[in-house]
Amino acid sequence: MTQELNILYERNWTLLAERIMREFQDDIVEAVRERGWDGRDEFSDDVKWSFSGSLLYSITVITTIGYGHIAPKTSLGRLVTMFYALLGIPLTLLCLTNIGSSFAHCFRFFYKYLCQFMVCLCCPTSYSKKRHTQGSSSTIITSGSTRSVASKRSKARDADISLVEQGNGGQDVPDITYSGDDLSTKKVTFKEEIRVPMSVSLIIITSYVFGGAVLFSLWEEDWDYLIGAYFCFVTLSTIGFGDFVFGAGKDLDNNEKLITCALYLVMGLSIIAMCFNLMQEEVRAKFTWLGIKLGIIEERNKGLGRANK
Repeated sequence: MTQELNILYERNWTLLAERIMREFQDDIVEAVRERGWDGRDEFSDDVKWSFSGSLLYSITVITTIGYGHIAPKTSLGRLVTMFYALLGIPLTLLCLTNIGSSFAHCFRFFYKYLCQFMVCLCCPTSYSKKRHTQGSSSTIITSGSTRSVASKRSKARDADISLVEQGNGGQDVPDITYSGDDLSTKKVTFKEEIRVPMSVSLIIITSYVFGGAVLFSLWEEDWDYLIGAYFCFVTLSTIGFGDFVFGAGKDLDNNEKLITCALYLVMGLSIIAMCFNLMQEEVRAKFTWLGIKLGIIEERNKGLGRANK
């Protein structure tokens, strides 16, 4: 406007400048009310709704994180988001539960063989004695009865429970596996239950959060390690405050980094589910042991439940 005026009169220039400022204020009000502008958006909607940005938005919706830095602006987009969330959230929770259980099952065997390797490496003599003891832990139980099949199975299980209670002296009862076609002669194998300590699960979670903090602090110039760890913790716990969001600044159109962040979220939620599964079994075992010590839970019923399994 100033360049177009040949002669600058103060009154005319002031009136024209006020009109331009009023139009600018009206544009801001319309952007906030109609398009949901948050005051810190430096990019257009075309950049925000790129493939990588849409992928990150989809993951934050179905994982219930919900940063809020990307949100639908139209009525159709809000309607599609609601139906997408209603279908995606239950499927995501189901998948995370199954993935966590599978990861926990694999990690138990890895932890078992890792402990055996460490024992064999540090104390080979003790490891050989333990292997010899485990090899002779099978017992043959003969019923000697000509009753029905159900009666023989019941007697074999009762005999197994009594044998376990006498041999363990009131300790935790291991799992029991039956083998053999002839029910009059039953081979019973005692399997040691594999439990991972809670400290190991906490170390896994802490290491994953720390690794993400280092990665995101390197990618975001304004983030330090504390902010990166805070972002990872808020994300993996599905709190999602949205005060710190990776890619909300100048790297919003960086597809590689946003896709890496999305993969970090999915993998992290699976690891969290695995650790919760491991810690849940450890807590259940601790409270069962405490209940037996306090007399709240009968040890024979505990052994019977495991034998039936």
